[in-house]
Amino acid sequence: MITQDLVQFPIIPYKKLRPNSVDEFLEIFEGVLDLDLENGMDLDFLIDTKLGSDKISPTLVLAKPKDAKVIASICKEVYDGTYPYKEIEDERMVRKMIESSDNYFILFEINGEVAGCFRCALDFEHKKGYSGGFMVKKKYQKTLDVTKSIIGSYAWMWKTFKKEILMWYCENRTAHAASQYITSVCGIKTVAFFPNKDVFYDQVESDVMGVIYREKTLKKYRDRKTPVLIENALDSFLHCDNLYNLGSFKLASPDCNLDYDKIFELQKAFRKDLITDKYGYGYHQFFIRGAKSYFTFLHTPQIQNFEKTKYHVDSLEELYVFLEEFLKSMKENVIRYSEVFVSAFSPEHQQLFYEFGFRARGYVPCWNYNKSEKKFEDYVVFNYFEGEVAQAELLPKGQELVSMLSVQI
Repeated sequence: MITQDLVQFPIIPYKKLRPNSVDEFLEIFEGVLDLDLENGMDLDFLIDTKLGSDKISPTLVLAKPKDAKVIASICKEVYDGTYPYKEIEDERMVRKMIESSDNYFILFEINGEVAGCFRCALDFEHKKGYSGGFMVKKKYQKTLDVTKSIIGSYAWMWKTFKKEILMWYCENRTAHAASQYITSVCGIKTVAFFPNKDVFYDQVESDVMGVIYREKTLKKYRDRKTPVLIENALDSFLHCDNLYNLGSFKLASPDCNLDYDKIFELQKAFRKDLITDKYGYGYHQFFIRGAKSYFTFLHTPQIQNFEKTKYHVDSLEELYVFLEEFLKSMKENVIRYSEVFVSAFSPEHQQLFYEFGFRARGYVPCWNYNKSEKKFEDYVVFNYFEGEVAQAELLPKGQELVSMLSVQI
């Protein structure tokens, strides 16, 4: 005999999921979730399919500095000490991140025990947010409702920073499609492929990049200039155009007429700098004496890659000199993967990266916020990789992109 009334939770129709923007997502969960992470947020809703219905819904809590130890230990336990980003295994560093105003960790609690965590890193200056570091203790991996945990985490993040952050991105593993699936349910769409970028459990893996925007980002803040693309970047653009209806573009075949006398002079003025931190990360900076140009990137030796590349040049000759040195550094450091985001309005730069062996494998609308113009600019993702592409399990949209690019691979 049932003596207790069954609690009636709001039911979210599965077909309403996969929203087109942050705004649509927040509308779905408006009034459904009490976004109070200070006191703990319960995930009191159901999805009208069997999606995770037999799983445990955790309580979501915002991590405090004292939780740094448990976060670091979860990271070590989940990845058997092989996690390549060692700062997350370091309790002191995690505490520092929690204490800063641009990093937030969300804890998943079951009966008072921390079962897992999730993180967001915010770049307020460029109105951009990154989410990742989703980890669940081994003993809870089959029982915790990961879909609802991520939905709850995004609901808090996207609502809390709705005014300051206008675009969000993440990188998903492709060893399995689980994380791609969960983020796609929340409306995140795959826009770039990173072949052989990562190493998890000592195995080389590819990643995909996903994005989601506030509605006004694409409508109001996207730079209205027409993208000018080299042929190699066309497939990536067309994939994105299918997702976001980006509008017109121009194709260009720039002839990079370089002044080799100028290059010779610039080579003599070339300088470089390297700072290595205690985790082994190498922060490289290239510059040219007497010029305002620079080329910077991060070396992660644990996974043999160069990423987070940023540059500014006043001439193609300067970029040529930097790329020559970039390739030298790749050889010296036995780099398997490197990536750079190049403006969709600079076909000559795209062409030069192409000539140096990089290939376009993604297109990201509104990637870079131009503060003086108060507009977001589109960028093309160029990357380089070594070896056979690791076996990738992809959702249909990701597979669509990779199939379009497969000729290049």
